[in-house]
Amino acid sequence: EDFLESNSTFQSYINLDGTENIMKKTILVYGLPGPQASSVCSALVGNPYFNVRGVFNKECPAMTTFQEKGVETEIMEIGDKGPIPMLKLQHIFRGVYGVFIVTNDSDPPLPMRREMEIGLKLAEMCSRMKVSHVIYSAVDYVFRITGNRCPRYDGKGEVEYHMKGMGLPLTVLKLPLSYEYLLNTLQPQRLGGDFVLTGVQEKNKDFDMMNYEDIGPVVKLAFERPTVFKGKSVGLTVDRLDLQEYVQKVNDNLNEDKKHPWTYEQTTTKEYQKNKKNNRELATVLDFHCHYAPLRDVRTTQALNPNVQTFSEYIIAHQARLKKLFKIM
Repeated sequence: EDFLESNSTFQSYINLDGTENIMKKTILVYGLPGPQASSVCSALVGNPYFNVRGVFNKECPAMTTFQEKGVETEIMEIGDKGPIPMLKLQHIFRGVYGVFIVTNDSDPPLPMRREMEIGLKLAEMCSRMKVSHVIYSAVDYVFRITGNRCPRYDGKGEVEYHMKGMGLPLTVLKLPLSYEYLLNTLQPQRLGGDFVLTGVQEKNKDFDMMNYEDIGPVVKLAFERPTVFKGKSVGLTVDRLDLQEYVQKVNDNLNEDKKHPWTYEQTTTKEYQKNKKNNRELATVLDFHCHYAPLRDVRTTQALNPNVQTFSEYIIAHQARLKKLFKIM
């Protein structure tokens, strides 16, 4: 069923000359130039029923690229305090139908308190300006589920909790681990000619992953079909691998000559924490995804975006950068 036939969000009228005039809806995208917000903008600009307004926190070269695509760009540091920044934010929200928000899409991530401050300010403005549809990119709230602190995730969890409490017309996209984060942080140590990954997780415990740049078409569909998506939380995933399979896919796609094989060795939490080179946040994130995170169905994500990228496809597409990162030449 075509969404235009079942949804009153999109309207048009006929001009005197018989041509159709489409009444476009303005979608505000916060989080540029991060990968998620960039993906959302790129997906939305292809829809004739939307105007896209993107918010950057500072001027950058990517602004010109988006302007050339037809995105209206704004610059604002949301964390600025005082009446003038609030008036500017209100101006940015003028005439907005829908808002996509990702509060922390960078490495290193924002401090948790800062992320919450930004998220709550955006949520309050959505409420004040009576935005019709808010889509929030979230992850699972690790502390509420496990009792373990994970600032990278818990800031988003707090923002989601407050958004729901405010009664916003909300769609929450629950994302798994990102390919980029995992490859950038789950890096091996070189021992002789081998690359050895050390962790506390069993090598046969699997976890969900996806390329965060694949969410653009999902967000576009959610804005096109608000009656289907409002009030829903949608769990996304593309690949589900254990650490042994993760290592194997890296070897298959980056080590064609098999000269620099990766291996995985499990260690105790105590031994892992002794080595300052090990990433404690990553250990917490992997522990959560291996043991506590809700299972997700890849078919749901594929139905929302048939062109999602598998982990192997991501490695092949970024092969040169990853070989340089891991010093595999």
